[in-house]
Amino acid sequence: IGEFSFILATLGVGLGLLPERGRDLILAGALLSILVNPLVFWSIDALQSRRARRAPEEAGPAEEPLPITTLRDHAVLVGWGRVGSLIGPVLRAGNTPLLVIEERDDMAERLRAEGFEVISGNVAQRGLLEAANLSQARWLLSAIPNAFEAINLIEAARAANPQIRIVARAQTDAEAEHLRRRGADYVVMGEQEIAREMASHVTGLGAAVPGAANPAGVPVPASA
Repeated sequence: IGEFSFILATLGVGLGLLPERGRDLILAGALLSILVNPLVFWSIDALQSRRARRAPEEAGPAEEPLPITTLRDHAVLVGWGRVGSLIGPVLRAGNTPLLVIEERDDMAERLRAEGFEVISGNVAQRGLLEAANLSQARWLLSAIPNAFEAINLIEAARAANPQIRIVARAQTDAEAEHLRRRGADYVVMGEQEIAREMASHVTGLGAAVPGAANPAGVPVPASA
């Protein structure tokens, strides 16, 4: 309650809008708040200090750092969804050293049972990309559909290893362009790949699809 409250109360009484008892109640409330306020803040400070002293005791065991993979010149595949599950077996069949990052624990366990080397967790997790040894990796394959997560992943990978080759997936042309600007070497869009395959089936040639990107990341002109 500030001084202006008393001015309003006095004005209200003078205009007959507020009974004198109302003004007395406002004054009593002001006095009570002045007395109680320091006690409330003292109680808050004491409670916070008590919690701060108890925090180390209540804290769980320290999180252990993830072990760094021993793979070198390997491919890191992020996401074992509809796209990643098609990439992984092909890379293994080609004897490409492969490390999979998968945030679903049940899927990660299944992949380990099938012989894949897997790190469980989200790519934003502290220490996870270091555990994947991106600094010594040759390829990063971002199969996650979320463009925001993919951008953060690409930037972190490029910072860790400027020479790594990055392949990412995109849903739209705008996403594809944004991923290239952030460091992706090659961006794949499902619709373009479908169109290329259908055109190739008809013509018997590796037809270029207008607006698609070649391995260098350069859009193919419509006249190509």
